[in-house]
Amino acid sequence: ETKDRVVIVSNYTQTLDLMQLLCRQNGYPVMRLDGSTGISKRQKLVRQFNDPTENCFVFLLSSKAGGCGINLVGGNRLILFDPDWNPANDKQAAARCWRDGQKKKCYLYRLFATGSIEEKVFQRQLSKESLQNVVNGEGTLEQSSMSKEELRRLFTLDETTVSDTHDGVGCDKCPGSHFAGHHPEGAVPGPDGKPPATWELIQPWEEQDEDAQEANIETWGHHHRMCTVPDPIMRRAAGDDVSFIFSLKVEG
Repeated sequence: ETKDRVVIVSNYTQTLDLMQLLCRQNGYPVMRLDGSTGISKRQKLVRQFNDPTENCFVFLLSSKAGGCGINLVGGNRLILFDPDWNPANDKQAAARCWRDGQKKKCYLYRLFATGSIEEKVFQRQLSKESLQNVVNGEGTLEQSSMSKEELRRLFTLDETTVSDTHDGVGCDKCPGSHFAGHHPEGAVPGPDGKPPATWELIQPWEEQDEDAQEANIETWGHHHRMCTVPDPIMRRAAGDDVSFIFSLKVEG
């Protein structure tokens, strides 16, 4: 159905081990580059992956070994599997596919376990980018230091929310977002006796703003249901495992 190739980037070799095993179990032709890969072999792997005649579907990449300087224009769907505390490192990794020589539309996916420390790391990335905008004269200064309560919440798993990031962004675009992540009083319990999930109480999606900014996630598209995401491949692959999606289309 598609000739797109996938690059999966992780900070941890153990994660790459798991991904490599899953690829082999599903019969996906896979290549891997990490810190143990020699210089000459790295160049060979990159050359093979960028060659459309080679039999390869997935390229597994260690962010520390290949997050900077490697050209992987043979792939146009890049997955950042886990976040880095430094947003610059993630941006470097994300740029492996979207660079000079790329002829296809690129898709970047960032995956977070809802309500976990991964979302908190991403939120700290957004705070650091806002601070950088102030330095560049593009924004206003907001508190970026972490309070004791925020530090405690960093290691607390919230199992009741569909998106901790959306809960905390102060979104006024999505109808019903004033109770997003929480169950309003008087909500009728479902068949299992539990209150209805947040996504059953609010509108399915909001388009991204015309002047959407990469550093301001509130201006992105907000999707409470997978069916509204403008990416048919993702809709088919994700199924019911994804509870919330932010989307941003960038021209260039």
